[in-house]
Amino acid sequence: MNKIYLEKIVFIVIFHLFICLLLSQLGLFLNFPITRFYYPLSVIISFLICRVNFISGVITTLILLFGFLISGYFFDLSADGQSYHQESIIQLKNGWNPIYFESHSRTMKVWTEHYPKGAEVIQSCIYSFFGKIETGKAINIFLLISSLLLSKKVLECFNINSTQQWVFAFLIAANPVVISQVLTFYVDGLSYSFFVCVLGSIFLFIKTKEKVYITLTAMALTIGGSLKFTSIPILVVLVLSTLIILLFLKKISSIKTLVLPLLCTSFLLLFCNYNPYITNLKEGKHVFYPLKGEGSIDILERFAPEGFVRNNNRIEKLAFTLFTQTGSFDKDNMTYKIPFSVSQKELNRLADADIGVGGFGIFYSVFLIVLLLFFIVNYKRLKHLNNQQKILFISILPILASVLIISDPWWIRYIPQFYLIPLILLLILEVNNMKIKYLFILKGILFVNILFFFSSVAVLNIYGTEKTYYILDILKNSEKTVKIDARYFPSNLDRLEEYEIPYKQIKIDDDHQPIIRFQPKGSIIIDDNFKKQDKNLVYGFLNRFFYKID
Repeated sequence: MNKIYLEKIVFIVIFHLFICLLLSQLGLFLNFPITRFYYPLSVIISFLICRVNFISGVITTLILLFGFLISGYFFDLSADGQSYHQESIIQLKNGWNPIYFESHSRTMKVWTEHYPKGAEVIQSCIYSFFGKIETGKAINIFLLISSLLLSKKVLECFNINSTQQWVFAFLIAANPVVISQVLTFYVDGLSYSFFVCVLGSIFLFIKTKEKVYITLTAMALTIGGSLKFTSIPILVVLVLSTLIILLFLKKISSIKTLVLPLLCTSFLLLFCNYNPYITNLKEGKHVFYPLKGEGSIDILERFAPEGFVRNNNRIEKLAFTLFTQTGSFDKDNMTYKIPFSVSQKELNRLADADIGVGGFGIFYSVFLIVLLLFFIVNYKRLKHLNNQQKILFISILPILASVLIISDPWWIRYIPQFYLIPLILLLILEVNNMKIKYLFILKGILFVNILFFFSSVAVLNIYGTEKTYYILDILKNSEKTVKIDARYFPSNLDRLEEYEIPYKQIKIDDDHQPIIRFQPKGSIIIDDNFKKQDKNLVYGFLNRFFYKID
């Protein structure tokens, strides 16, 4: 009676986002703007349709509340998050209809109008309801938890105890890309969480034949495919590879059952992505504009050393990023890192939502090397694979295919799903018929690697958030009109509006003294002798011991 149904909890969490996206998109087609009613209506519909027992319902409600509390407290400190991602959300919330009209975007208009906006549409509904834009980041937390719970459900099908099921589920869900972006409006970590949910749902359907997993697959594919330009190709390759494998294994009944839902999902993807794909074509542009076609903008060449993108193949780019230092490209020292080495430069970049190379962490290369050694040492124990190991090996193929279609896998946030492949190899060792010793070493390396990400993200975001609250309190208590240069971060103007702080936009030179800076480095304010106040305990402590320079 009091059983916890993990799959139903995940279903409600994803279903309410799915309904919210469909309601919003239908409204946009009918030329109705985003309203504050879409999100609560989606929650109500989800709970009414998917009836759960009391304890599962309470857990689902707590997940939603937890997501809103955490996301609402933290400010997004990332560059892209505060620029075109938030600008898209703000424009949608203020009545912009991307299907029929140009936006009044105050920054990066080309990205605002021509990038997929599945996440931003849902987040604009949440923003409209709560009146605080930061609450939109809650969907990252929702999907992080959903991928954790669904992974646990999948792992119940394998011959490992409950503790190890939770360990592996945590390792799967806590992808470094997800951790570094969970408090931002970036969508790469979110796309990974949906990828896990799609893969897990397909696996559970094949295993159990329960229709709930077909529906879950369709919903996860629809939202996950609406996040970014690479989402649809990656998920299409994942699904097609899976169908080919099922055909090879002669599971014809599973293929027949999946065909109609997948066709319906194709229609839903087209419906939910009319902008930008169809609107791009109607405007005479490439379907993937501004990344392809006339007037395209090559963002990869900007961040990589000259010739690296053009002169290296996919495998070379992937190998380099897996075994080099974590951070931006060092154009003067493009070398592989020494295993187990740690530099201050790497530690400083762990909380960056947009890590360039080495984005899986400072100890990830060590994990890969030790994992390889385990396979070499235990070769004889692995000569005769059991059925579970064969299933796991086969599951690597569609994931690998989805990685290799990306032309530049050196940028880890474009291929977060690669992270699953070594984890599956580790699970193959775990379920071996003959016990393999010392696997805790591999798990320990990954846990330490993840802990570094968690601690860096926590410290930086608490500090940056407390600093931002401190600045906002100073501005509000001074009761003056703020002179601000928002630059590429007009979302900071909305922060002032949310706090009912009057402002005037002016141009400010970087060397103007004294000034106040919003995070991360863009918007600046003239310090017109605002009323100073004491720093609170948390901000004061971090400012004194962790960040000597503001």
